[in-house]
Amino acid sequence: MKQPMLSKGEQEDDQLNRALAVLISCTRNKNRPLSLTEVAKWLELAVRKLGSYTAVADRVGLSSKMLRQFSNVENLSGPVKKLFENRAIDSVDAATHLAMLPSPEQRVVAERLASGKIDTSDIRAVIQLRRTQPIEPIRSLINRVIESKTTREYVAEFVVRGARTKASILASFRKYIPASDIIRLELVGSLGRLVLTQKGKQTLAHCARAFGIPLKHVIPIILQGQKR
Repeated sequence: MKQPMLSKGEQEDDQLNRALAVLISCTRNKNRPLSLTEVAKWLELAVRKLGSYTAVADRVGLSSKMLRQFSNVENLSGPVKKLFENRAIDSVDAATHLAMLPSPEQRVVAERLASGKIDTSDIRAVIQLRRTQPIEPIRSLINRVIESKTTREYVAEFVVRGARTKASILASFRKYIPASDIIRLELVGSLGRLVLTQKGKQTLAHCARAFGIPLKHVIPIILQGQKR
């Protein structure tokens, strides 16, 4: 049976309903079925038909401020939009902050994000640096952010037994843990604190497994120079 043709008004209502359905499914779910560039197109259509972001926000149950963030992808340069279109980048927060940068800088930062060299929080840090360093090259700002990221430290406390110097204790640890993974060794009376990188902690855990003992017992064994 032949479907009846929709009137122009019915067609417009159908388009609006589709746009609202897309916005509801893509703004309330982290696992969006569509890319941000697609969402932005449907958002533009809905705003055009309802007259404002506020009107659309009321229909989809979001604040107009939150809804506007989905339109930021439209303020990005062509190459950066392509990364969002291909979903190499798929973060609303990233789109919002990238849009604050000039087009050439957007691309540099977006490519670092897509490659995994930086994350969305790093973009925010780059924006903050750019405000205080308006003429510094963008690559330099990115490198400064990367270098300033907090290094995770792991602390293991132990009791120093006998007349041991800091140098001799450090030498014992370096037989098992690379010097590059020992951030520092602190001694306060008979209490010692070994501060390691994440890799250093993993090496210490590997030693415990190799000795066949719990992790909490491995430092005394290392300091005694014993193997099990």
